[in-house]
Amino acid sequence: MFAEDSKGISIEIMGKQHQFTCPAEQAEDLKQAANRLAEMCNDIKQKTGNGNSERALLVASLNLSYSLLVANNQVDHYQQSHDVLVNTLKEAL
Repeated sequence: MFAEDSKGISIEIMGKQHQFTCPAEQAEDLKQAANRLAEMCNDIKQKTGNGNSERALLVASLNLSYSLLVANNQVDHYQQSHDVLVNTLKEAL
């Protein structure tokens, strides 16, 4: 089933082509994510003047992981605030 619904895509990151298979409906999002990662790596290499691709990829990965952590924490905070508000409204009724 997965093979029938999958799509092969080619992504270039830091001058190297990489092949991935993913569900067809996720292909465009994966390409956008890879492009963002490639841009981040290139920016890091330019800012640091370090030609080490592996280091740039590691720093970009850490930056993305940190951004995801912050976003998840914000979602958790909003969910808690929402729950408190709902409970307050229920008690008021």
